[in-house]
Amino acid sequence: MNNGKYQTEQYQRKQAEKVARLFGHVILHDKTCDCCGEEFKWLGRLHTKAFTKARFCSRSCSNNRSEWWKGKATFYRTIAFQHYPKMCVVCGFNKVVAVHHINEDNTDNRPQNLVVLCPNHHEMTHMKKYEEEMQTLIDVFMISFWGYGVNGNTAALHAATESSILSTST
Repeated sequence: MNNGKYQTEQYQRKQAEKVARLFGHVILHDKTCDCCGEEFKWLGRLHTKAFTKARFCSRSCSNNRSEWWKGKATFYRTIAFQHYPKMCVVCGFNKVVAVHHINEDNTDNRPQNLVVLCPNHHEMTHMKKYEEEMQTLIDVFMISFWGYGVNGNTAALHAATESSILSTST
């Protein structure tokens, strides 16, 4: 048994001195918040993981990742919602939306290859019957948003819209 050795004041003082020697004394440190840049005080030991992890002045700053995600997003939905509003580009429905890869390549997550659609219009893009009609609507949106159509092809879009305008007017 330990005979109460670890409960004595002398042993606890000795252990506290050892910890202070290894990790530093508990003091108040001045740090700068990584999010907002404000100065804040942190109470703790210098040579610890807790000191290196204390990078934010508050929980709201530590949970704020909006600036960090802007250039580092890899998930296609995150990228799409950073560039487009959360609403269907065809009908404006905003309750439930899907993100469609225009060139059907799921590894191509460039914002120019992504478009936000409602579930109905997303399904229509994958149906042979409506594929051409949906491609034209998506192209119209892409030209108005980015200044060029899918794959930079605006001539095909103008030809398709001209023929649809002529057929509806006659």
